[in-house]
Amino acid sequence: MKESRLLEDIRGQERSLGRVLACQRSEGHGALLEAGKILREARKIVVTGIGASLHAAIPLQYELAGKGFDCSIVESGELLHYQDRLCAGAVVVVVSRSGESVEVVKLLGRLKRVAERTIGVTNEASSALAREADVAVIVGSLADEMVAVQSYTGTAAALLLLSGVVCGEFAARGEELDRILPGISSLIARQVERASEWDRFFRVGTPIYLLGRGPSYASALEGALLFCETAKESAVGLAAGSFRHGPVEIVDQNFRAILFAPAGRTRELTLGLGRDLVRFGGAVRLGEDGEGLTFVEVPLVSEWLAPLVDIIPLQVAALQLACSKGLEIGKFRFAPQVTRDEMKF
Repeated sequence: MKESRLLEDIRGQERSLGRVLACQRSEGHGALLEAGKILREARKIVVTGIGASLHAAIPLQYELAGKGFDCSIVESGELLHYQDRLCAGAVVVVVSRSGESVEVVKLLGRLKRVAERTIGVTNEASSALAREADVAVIVGSLADEMVAVQSYTGTAAALLLLSGVVCGEFAARGEELDRILPGISSLIARQVERASEWDRFFRVGTPIYLLGRGPSYASALEGALLFCETAKESAVGLAAGSFRHGPVEIVDQNFRAILFAPAGRTRELTLGLGRDLVRFGGAVRLGEDGEGLTFVEVPLVSEWLAPLVDIIPLQVAALQLACSKGLEIGKFRFAPQVTRDEMKF
């Protein structure tokens, strides 16, 4: 695998996550505590973002909803144009890497009239989101060139720490992050060393399906985005349960799927789906030890922190596919890094 800025960004994630954790324990801790207090007292919570920022926010929404909070998640463009009344009287958590995406900027003006409070989560302290939100949580991750890699895992980590504050588990969540951080770089190194093994799995022009449940549904969606952005290859991210209700009919000898099955309440359901897909003739790769299925190594962590590690093999896989296709690595052909126009590119 050739050296590239994207590969640098992938390799930088241990240091980047360390920075995020340090930031949320020090200079960013006050904002995190204030945001957590607002969410804990909220009558209703709406979480919104777009692209990778939306995906990074899914574990936050899952955990808050699972703990009994009235918490929904809506993509920012849909919230802006169709569901803004959902924000009436709500605390709205707006997540944006740049804090300048056009939908987010437009939405901020709308929220001033309908929302109770807004919490901005962004990596850019000087952005419109940071300036206009009632509380701004600055992620503190290292910056990426184009594809959201360090900023994706950094945002997901900051949001998981925020949910830890809300649920009274900040210290325990920080300690678990401390435990997994030292293994991130070695995990990446092993994935890069074995990247060519993905060549036997992929078939250019054949869509890649990524299936997950719970917090790792975020990885299914983000993994699909990585293949589209990095390898310019069709990919579909779906909830694993939904895949059983019809889409499974597409499985044949050309079918390729990557499943996420971290330790947790739905692991056995995902393993069962993987075995069925192989029985139907498809090829499957599974995040975590697949108990007989071909698996991709990731560390054993709680299902809430799984999205921080089970996305890493997909970052490497998408990069490997781009390299095998001879693409210019890490560059976008059409999309800008920050989308500032809803009508045209």
